[in-house]
Amino acid sequence: MTFLNNIKDFFNLAKELKFDLVQIYAQDPNGTYAFLSVLLVIVLIIVFLIRKSIKTSLAIKLVSNIQNSSTFDEYNNKLEKLSKELPKRGLKLADTLNSQKEEILAKELILLNDFDIKEKIVKYKQISEHYALMAKNSKKYKNEELSSFYEKKSKSLLDDNLDLEIKKYYKKLTFDEKDVEYVNSIVSYANTRTNPNEILDELTNTINRYSYAFNLDLFKFVKALDKKQSGAVYFNCTQKLEEVIQSKENLISTVILSYMLENGEKEKVYSYISNLENKIYLQSLYNNYFSKVDDQELDFSFIANETKIDSDYKNYIDTKLTNNWSDTEFMNYVLEAPRVIEVIGHSDYRSILERIENLQKEEERDARVTEALDTANKAYKLATEAKELAELNYRD
Repeated sequence: MTFLNNIKDFFNLAKELKFDLVQIYAQDPNGTYAFLSVLLVIVLIIVFLIRKSIKTSLAIKLVSNIQNSSTFDEYNNKLEKLSKELPKRGLKLADTLNSQKEEILAKELILLNDFDIKEKIVKYKQISEHYALMAKNSKKYKNEELSSFYEKKSKSLLDDNLDLEIKKYYKKLTFDEKDVEYVNSIVSYANTRTNPNEILDELTNTINRYSYAFNLDLFKFVKALDKKQSGAVYFNCTQKLEEVIQSKENLISTVILSYMLENGEKEKVYSYISNLENKIYLQSLYNNYFSKVDDQELDFSFIANETKIDSDYKNYIDTKLTNNWSDTEFMNYVLEAPRVIEVIGHSDYRSILERIENLQKEEERDARVTEALDTANKAYKLATEAKELAELNYRD
């Protein structure tokens, strides 16, 4: 009441003094201060209301202007700003947004068209997060249509739209090395889902439609996969490729076999050739590789194969032995190789053994002679040194 009385007294005095502020202040400073306080509050309220009105107008304008965005990032930034403004700007903004929600979504999806799948996954997740925030921030306005729309879309954008984008993407892939990073991004996203196999099963089935035995691009793709990043796709593709390589019937193209020979997978090629049971294809590989590649192990992998083909293994072995007739280590290597004895026969086998034994005896004899000469040289050296020492003592 004191404050109101001060204000009342202030206005009575002001009338008497004809609103001369200097005299009013001189006679009633407290009333002046009270009046100025009220005036300041009124001004602040007016400023607040004007500012709020301006921000609301700008937010409403943003709803319309968001569709004029030329890039996704520009669109996304506006959407993020709008989601934060929604709970602050009143029912009018919510109603405006509700009337244009479908158009806003449609334009946003159009802006996603030019992105690759790795980028689309990131962008769709961003939109989903914004829409979830929209749903949360619009509930205060009791607009069920608006809240429900954004709540459902935040999920369906991932479960339906993004899933469809992923399927469309890998359906047109050829699966080569450059595709690995994109497949890894799909695997990473799938692993965030409640049921990753909804995506991964169909992805691996699509990959498995390609030939692991004849498609070099696919072979390189599989080799570029990483156990940690590629997950289920890595295990599927690696297993399928190993089944092909270890099979005794699958025909692996020479393009892949040559690539393996040149890129550190020789042992797998040797194993494949030595176990291949397809006679016609083994003959073809023999004609392409046997004694035509500077790879002795590769040649002996053909010899190790029991499948009968038109070959000249015996002449090959005889030539190798003739060219290395004084090399006991090499001859032992040849004799210990699978199926060599069947190819050269027991008679030649025994002859080679005898040759090895004779060479070893010669080597032992030469070693003894060398040792004896070394001993004699050492003895001669010691004797010479002793004689020189004796002569030196005699002179002293």
